[in-house]
Amino acid sequence: MRLEDIAVGLRRRSPWEAIDLGQAMLRRWAGRVYGAWFATYWLAGLLLLGLWPWPEYVIPLLWWLKPLFDRVLLHVYSRSLFGEACSIGDVLRALPRLLRAPGMISGLSLRRFSLARSLLLPVWQLEEQRGAAARARFALLGRRCRGHAVWLTFFCANMSTILLLSLLFLLLALTPGEHPDRSLWDWFSDEESPARHLVGTLGFMLAETIIEPLYVASGFSLYLNRRSELEGWDIELGLRRLAQRLEAGTVSAPPLLALVLLAVGACWLPPAPALADAAPPASVAATGEAGAARPPAAAREVIDAVLAEPVFGQLREDWRWHWRRQESPAGEPGHNWVAMLAMLAESLAEFLRGVLWLFTGLALAALVLLLVRQRQRSAPTGTRRLPEFVAGVDLRPESLPAEVAPAAAAALARGAAVEALSLLYRGALRNLIAQRQIEFAAGDTEEDCLRRIAGQVPAAVERCFAEVVEAWCLVAYAGWSMPGRRGEELLAAWQRHFGSSGGGER
Repeated sequence: MRLEDIAVGLRRRSPWEAIDLGQAMLRRWAGRVYGAWFATYWLAGLLLLGLWPWPEYVIPLLWWLKPLFDRVLLHVYSRSLFGEACSIGDVLRALPRLLRAPGMISGLSLRRFSLARSLLLPVWQLEEQRGAAARARFALLGRRCRGHAVWLTFFCANMSTILLLSLLFLLLALTPGEHPDRSLWDWFSDEESPARHLVGTLGFMLAETIIEPLYVASGFSLYLNRRSELEGWDIELGLRRLAQRLEAGTVSAPPLLALVLLAVGACWLPPAPALADAAPPASVAATGEAGAARPPAAAREVIDAVLAEPVFGQLREDWRWHWRRQESPAGEPGHNWVAMLAMLAESLAEFLRGVLWLFTGLALAALVLLLVRQRQRSAPTGTRRLPEFVAGVDLRPESLPAEVAPAAAAALARGAAVEALSLLYRGALRNLIAQRQIEFAAGDTEEDCLRRIAGQVPAAVERCFAEVVEAWCLVAYAGWSMPGRRGEELLAAWQRHFGSSGGGER
């Protein structure tokens, strides 16, 4: 890449100005750009129209394959930028290489819907970056201009849609006959008229022909501006031109002689204060009286010419509100109190806006939580899936007998207190889940189960369940020997409060 051959004036541009540069590039190279576009895009579209048995699928297919044809346009722009003549034959010969370039699969799959694809395409096609290097390059280039590339995609997509709809509305308006109930939807809904699909496809291709070359040119110019900003292309070209001028100025005299003359002149010059205080020579005064340009005026012209360069001067549009009145002269009361009040009002407004957003978020979260809980409570019992294990104990129907109370009484008679309390504890949990709609988690401990039923069941049921849990913990974990009378009391209380459905789901 030779920067000396670049056909665009490199200077610092804003992203919006860089996008406008794409329009100038399209106007300058319109012949070769549209030649390559018609030789590829329109040829593929006409082939699809002639060979595809379902014309309604041609438009989605052409839209999906647009990144392929964007590579052809970018190839023409990149060659023309450095003064290379890019004919249709050159484009067709380069087409296999363009289709094998990096990013082809990603551009048609994951990044097909990327709104910044006009800025990313040169990284794949021109820099041939892949993988992590390409992602790092995307992040660097899009750090300051990704938003502009997104707006470019949004604008061009809407303009293409507007052009297509305008063309179809125009055709509907010019169609002879009276059709008061005709709409644009009827244009595509009539399956017996493939001619309408053909006209719609041609209108889509015409709209893309107008918009897509401009879209690729603007994205390419935005990429060039970002690279020039990162790599200092304008500074490099300026230094090269300066070096060429210096080389051209030192050809007439040998370098050594020039240095000698400079040293001799420096020796004969008086000190700087003497020059400043001395009066100008008579010859200079006479020359100035004769009308020749004085040295200060000539220097002023050179300075004005340098400051007129775009690097030093830029016009900016400021859309912020400012106080219209000028500052008051010294000694008069100013408007500082107005500015202070405005600042306080703005700070208060920002604080209240943040508080409003905070309370709005909390209210929405509370509303969602309330709706979820209400939905869970209103769900029918038959639709709920009961947990199979709670606190490590098995609550599956096959693990409990059909009648829990007789089985627990038989275990107490055998002296198997642990087995009897296990049956009572699991039967109570099953009853609370199925009949009382108490929701237990699989990791709940005995204390968690007591907390979950607190206030959700009658006090007598809660007290009976607490006594069963206490006895279960003492016998099963502490190895306590439960007297037979205590077991009979627990069994009688259990039958009163849980015996109606102790075995399982009813």
